[in-house]
Amino acid sequence: MNIERALQIAKREWGNVRVFLQKISFWGSGIIIVIAVFVIQLCGLNSHAQSTSAQIQELKKQIEAIQQQNQRQIEELRKKIEELEAQKTADQEKTEELTAKEEEEDKDAWWKKVEVGYKKPGDGFTIKSKDGLFSLRTRLRTQLQFSINDTDDEDVATDFNVRRFRLIFDGNVFTPWLLYYLQVSTDNNGSFSLLDAYFDFAYNTKFVPRPGQYKVPFTREFLNSTSELQLVERSIVNDEFSLGRSRGASIYGVLGNFITYGAGVFNGNGTNGASIDSNMLYAGRIMFTPCCGELKYANSSFPSGGDYKIEPNFGADKPLIAIGVAAAGIPGLKIDDKEPSAAIADRFEQIGATEGDVFSLTADANFKYSRFSIEGEFDYRNINPEEPAGLVSSVNDYGVRAQTGFFVYPDFIEIAGRYAQIWYDTDVEGPDTSWQLTPGINFYLSKNHKYKVQLDYSFIRNEFTDSDDIDENIFRAQLQLYF
Repeated sequence: MNIERALQIAKREWGNVRVFLQKISFWGSGIIIVIAVFVIQLCGLNSHAQSTSAQIQELKKQIEAIQQQNQRQIEELRKKIEELEAQKTADQEKTEELTAKEEEEDKDAWWKKVEVGYKKPGDGFTIKSKDGLFSLRTRLRTQLQFSINDTDDEDVATDFNVRRFRLIFDGNVFTPWLLYYLQVSTDNNGSFSLLDAYFDFAYNTKFVPRPGQYKVPFTREFLNSTSELQLVERSIVNDEFSLGRSRGASIYGVLGNFITYGAGVFNGNGTNGASIDSNMLYAGRIMFTPCCGELKYANSSFPSGGDYKIEPNFGADKPLIAIGVAAAGIPGLKIDDKEPSAAIADRFEQIGATEGDVFSLTADANFKYSRFSIEGEFDYRNINPEEPAGLVSSVNDYGVRAQTGFFVYPDFIEIAGRYAQIWYDTDVEGPDTSWQLTPGINFYLSKNHKYKVQLDYSFIRNEFTDSDDIDENIFRAQLQLYF
């Protein structure tokens, strides 16, 4: 029993051992398989590792090649950047150079050197260079007049008239002292006419040559511009004794604060008249200003400027006194060749001569202070005919003018009056005497002569020995606009 039991135990154990051995055999086979697989894989991995290394090396080579290529591209880009930066710097320098050049050119451009302006009425539109070498002032003046003229034995004439329409240009060229003046007119008839055209070489205002066409330096009333008349028109004395404008050459000057002078030689054939002989008109004027203003040279018909410009009124807060004398003559005047004035031509006709010596003399004085002004003038003319034709050997005519004004409202409303008379030589055909009385009132809209309304009335009587007197009654109203 024990043996069987032992056998059973032994069988059982043997069974266990066999099972164990089977398990060992199974697991051993598995392990062997695993080891084999591992070895195989290890061999594969080793082979793969070798392939990967080669790939890595290849990739490294590619990377190195790419890096080298990139480095070359980078170098090329850097070089390009440097070139562009250099080009940019050059362009910038060129731009700065061009800008500086343009600025310099702009600085030198004519429009950078010019000033344009219009200050106040009557001063005109001005264009001038900043260096003072060139200037041009343009002005426009017009006088619109209404008049009624009632003369004995004539129809009453009622008239609207553009009495004066003028363009004025003045300034300097090349230098501040080379002055010029140009005035054209369409007075009355509507056609343009040259009135003034001259140059003043005013390097030294004590001695100023003036060539051109301009007013003969003679009577004060005519030298006073029509833009600055105290009454609507000039007097009958001016019509008879003034010598008008003429072409010629003169010397003008201002000496200190007291003397203004002008003297010249002229064609003596009126405005725009040429000379066809050698019988010239000689004229000279001197003005003394003893008190109490400032005298300056002026580019005007007579060069007295400052406080002593030739206008009858608008005094200062100090008394102003001006005294003038002038003389003029034409030796051997041939009236068929030239006419210094219409009055002289008429006088030659009345004398019955065609040739003769003409001599004229004038003296005047002006005083103005604050609201008050007064001036007087004396004129004389002598004609000695070469061929009296049985009439007279010498003709002497005289004239006087007295004029005054007072501002009832300062610089705005002025009442004015004038008396003028001419004494003709009674040995010659024509009136014995003519006289004129003219009261008037002025409204200075711009507180000077530039914009104004003037009203006046003139009574003129022409007295004859052998016939009836002829009276004229003239009413005038005038508006002046000066731009």
